[in-house]
Amino acid sequence: MLETNKASGGEPLTQQGLIEIKLDELLGDEIIEFDKIYRELLNDAYDWKLWAAAFIVNGGCSDDCFMDFRGWLIAQGEEIYTKALANPDSLSEIDNLYGDCEWEGFGYLSFTVYEKKTGKEMQISPEINYPSEPKGEEWDENELDNLLPKLSQKRGC
Repeated sequence: MLETNKASGGEPLTQQGLIEIKLDELLGDEIIEFDKIYRELLNDAYDWKLWAAAFIVNGGCSDDCFMDFRGWLIAQGEEIYTKALANPDSLSEIDNLYGDCEWEGFGYLSFTVYEKKTGKEMQISPEINYPSEPKGEEWDENELDNLLPKLSQKRGC
């Protein structure tokens, strides 16, 4: 992801095109495996504190928006993703926190490439377990400045 993120200048649609090219080079089973890893990363990031970061960065965040934010986060590369999972306030160190940091199209990319390549509809791996609730403790909007002070300050909250 980092390679395509850098090559695209962090622009999601450009990065999506670059990822699509890379996925198109894979076999159908490899595309399914890519999607499985993507969904596992998405689930690992299903965390209340990270949702607070998404809320701050995007000026609000529904559950659909939070899914798209996690897609955007994965696209930033392993280092930023891992650091944000350990400490969501670390997102304050990212320069490209402009506009909405969410990426809906990333969630569909594997399906699109797989279908184009094989002529068949790709199914989500049944091995993936989706959590029913985010990890950690739920927060209140009034707590965000204290919960993620660096990110709140950077975004002017």
